[in-house]
Amino acid sequence: MNKTLLTLIFLIAIAIICIFGCGKGYKTPADIKDKVAWLDGRSALPIFPFGTNPIYLFFHAHDCPVSNQMLDEIFSRPEIIEYLNNNFTCISVIPDSIDSIMFLGELVDGKRLLEAFRVKGYPAHFFFNNQGYLKGNHYGYIELRVFKQVLKYVAEGYMDKYDLKTYRNLPEAQLDTVWGEF
Repeated sequence: MNKTLLTLIFLIAIAIICIFGCGKGYKTPADIKDKVAWLDGRSALPIFPFGTNPIYLFFHAHDCPVSNQMLDEIFSRPEIIEYLNNNFTCISVIPDSIDSIMFLGELVDGKRLLEAFRVKGYPAHFFFNNQGYLKGNHYGYIELRVFKQVLKYVAEGYMDKYDLKTYRNLPEAQLDTVWGEF
């Protein structure tokens, strides 16, 4: 082999080692332990659906007291953070920050996105399977016990066996909220 080809192979090998071995330039949900690994709606919605986990879409606004209450009281709890990061692809959608994005092949702005999802108030919660099929939604604040039940209902496949009302009465749905366990 000539010297140029060997040098090229060496440089490519160094680049591969640096890219894959010298630390990632991105974070995965496993890297983030102190907060929900939210994907920004502006970058995530154009490639929706994706991943192997169910998808949780959280529509909210910075100036919405109820949205902020959810962020402060629910999404700050360690067990919620861990469960969401391990079992869901979480997308934060702030429609006021969206001028235009591609969503399901259509160019939309934040207002049109709200219309498409029929969001009439914040916060709005949408749960999809990993193929992008809507499995459930809720508007407003979700109390901790109910939120845990809904997360488990979606992530662990109970939604394919029971309606939510039936599931919430099963022993599997009786979850601890004091000690932070699922």
